[in-house]
Amino acid sequence: MVKNELTETAHPVWAQAMVDSLRPDWTGVLESKIFVETANGPFPDEAWRRVLLDFFCVVEAFPKYMGVYLAKTTFGQTPGDYLARDWLIGNIRTEALHAQWYADWAAAHGIGFEELVAHRPCPEVGALYDYLWSVCYRGTLAEAFGAINYAIEGTTGEWARLVLPAFRERYGDDVPALRWLTEHAEYDDAHPREAFELIKLTVRDEAERAKVDSAVRRSLELFRRGFDASYENPGNPGEFSAMKGP
Repeated sequence: MVKNELTETAHPVWAQAMVDSLRPDWTGVLESKIFVETANGPFPDEAWRRVLLDFFCVVEAFPKYMGVYLAKTTFGQTPGDYLARDWLIGNIRTEALHAQWYADWAAAHGIGFEELVAHRPCPEVGALYDYLWSVCYRGTLAEAFGAINYAIEGTTGEWARLVLPAFRERYGDDVPALRWLTEHAEYDDAHPREAFELIKLTVRDEAERAKVDSAVRRSLELFRRGFDASYENPGNPGEFSAMKGP
């Protein structure tokens, strides 16, 4: 029912303007060196090891982020609120599975479970992790949907499609190793579209539209910085401020 009600609709002028203005930041994530080199070769094996270690904190936290802004819903007291509640409840369980799929991917890349969960990401990825906590605690529903589900899931679906052929060549028929990438390449085109519909349903006024634009832009900027830092800084354990609250 929720999926049917979140079928993509024509964007109002303000929403189309937002999408257009964010295009350079969105494309910037996809142009990170790790994705370009993976698609074009040679395969950056050690760089992916760093990326997999650094970004586990964000993957593991994803259902937690969504749980925070689920608590902001009020079962229909504000526009779009009921659909937002049901969509989040339905997707939190799905996101909870992704940490294990990601661990399977890391294992295929020679990263043990203990190493994965104990790793401190580089400062740039730590900054993204902290920012996403901040926006889901302090932001509105529309800001959180923008920064987390639209920006992060949307670009992830696209970069997963870019690198999946190279990983299939590397891992062969190892289904568990490819599950995280395969699932994101296949379904993450739907989640960000639905998230953008939820933005349109829950955003309240022009001032909040500007905040959503800013939240998405910042999320994309930090995402790109995180990938570039992991690619470029071998052996840097980084600092990690594991912020759990406001």
